[in-house]
Amino acid sequence: MNGRALLACAAALQLVACHNGAGAIGDACKADGDCNSRDCKTEAAAGYPGGMCTDVCSTTACSTGNLCTQLSGESLCAKACTQDSDCRSGYNCCAAFGNVCLPPAMCNTTTPACLRPVVSSSLPSTQVFPFGTHTVGDPINFNVPAGTGSITIVHQARSAGLNVTYQGQVIDNSAVPGVLNFPDGGEAYNDNTQSDPASPDGGVEPGTHYAYYGGGTPSTGAFTIPNTTTSVNAGIPSGNWKFTVNDYAYECVSNSGCTAGASSANTYDVSVVLRPLPQGSNLDINFYIVANATNRTGQPLTAASAATDPDVQRMVSTFHSLYSTVGITVRTVNFYDTSAADRARFGTNVNADKVGPCDELNQMLLLSAAHAGNTMNLFFVQSIRSNSTQLGGTIVGIDGTIPGPSSYSGTVHSGAAVSLADLFHGVCGASIDISNCGADVVAYISAHETGHFLGLFHTTELAGDYFDPIADTAKCPCMSCATTADLPKCPKPDATGPTLTADRCKGSPSNCAGADNLMFWQLYGGISQGKLSAQQAAVIRLNPLMQ
Repeated sequence: MNGRALLACAAALQLVACHNGAGAIGDACKADGDCNSRDCKTEAAAGYPGGMCTDVCSTTACSTGNLCTQLSGESLCAKACTQDSDCRSGYNCCAAFGNVCLPPAMCNTTTPACLRPVVSSSLPSTQVFPFGTHTVGDPINFNVPAGTGSITIVHQARSAGLNVTYQGQVIDNSAVPGVLNFPDGGEAYNDNTQSDPASPDGGVEPGTHYAYYGGGTPSTGAFTIPNTTTSVNAGIPSGNWKFTVNDYAYECVSNSGCTAGASSANTYDVSVVLRPLPQGSNLDINFYIVANATNRTGQPLTAASAATDPDVQRMVSTFHSLYSTVGITVRTVNFYDTSAADRARFGTNVNADKVGPCDELNQMLLLSAAHAGNTMNLFFVQSIRSNSTQLGGTIVGIDGTIPGPSSYSGTVHSGAAVSLADLFHGVCGASIDISNCGADVVAYISAHETGHFLGLFHTTELAGDYFDPIADTAKCPCMSCATTADLPKCPKPDATGPTLTADRCKGSPSNCAGADNLMFWQLYGGISQGKLSAQQAAVIRLNPLMQ
């Protein structure tokens, strides 16, 4: 049971070649040479009347005026549009595929491969303030009354590309407030200028910032404060706040390091959620069974059987115990079945190396729309794939984003995936034992991924170079704690290391600690204990999901 990796996000990067034809994305073509992009989708071979110039966007961003969408199992660029007249003859503006020009026959399909819906919060109207559709760069003002415990700014893409190319690397087109201003005009956050301060013992420690953003929130982005020591201690000032609607594509417009994906025309549905004080103490959970699994007696795991299955109930009990140490009650727990088609699509196909909005992880999270509510959504899968060789073991959990869009069920980031491979294995005693009890392992994974969704980061990342923005969690810095072989790699981590495993961070020496924390990056039998600090608990309990 040692060496399990618990992830929040991942990415794969690659460069592609170009063609020299005259045809732009969406133009007619007969062969690849007619296009200045990568590919011509012809009528005979692919069903595009008159042919259509396109480009693969799984590894590079689409050019300005075009959007990345899923077509016939591929991530392809298509011309962006807002109405049919924006498209050439024989093509329609297809909302189902993200507002791009496509042949009507494709647009009318009942099961588009990639959905990025805009949804409403399940919280009462007294807490949720919708601002409708806005273009990047728009300023938005909102009033925060006295006694507010947290602010969450939510962007949901109406029309926005999936990625940008920055300094030769393809990254998600994340949605995040550009500048967030306090009522007195000072900056609470600035995505264009904020840099993370260096830690005295090596690495980066952002806890002195009022707000911290970790990236990786394309299409649907939630930005929740407080999430650092500074903002936990300072609280949320009352008065008139202001922020700008923003994504990485908009930042690329004025950044010379961007070579593709820049746009000042992307639009988002924007809302603000205000959670009042005091801190919450109740957490409701929905488990979705997306795995084809059988229990110890050979019976299929279903929502009905989960209610009485001893391993499942042990898992729920351990989950409850892990959070009860900081005054949080796991209150209502529901289990839901999913269709055979969904289990076949997602049960073994979630890939930690592919976490874009159109990839299997995030498309699976859309299933949470079936039971909308202010709940944590966890998806049991059989396994999670990855080609990484650095993570120190099998990946057993992965979140959509940090934080998640709390109270917004049915988005591409509305939950987390949890491997239940260990659930029906091992021997469970009276106390929590992740070395021998499989149900305890699954509970630990579920609790860890829930922590991410509620705004917590890894206390120390696997390379020992990034630490969470919380001052009262222990660190395990590479320069102090790496093996002799890994120490030379500390200044410039790469795919070969360094890797700060839990056995290097268990408190010996005392400045190499934190592996016993629930949010350490690795689950390790005999070391992981599921501890949470007071400030971590405060971040969780001020999240809108807490009741």
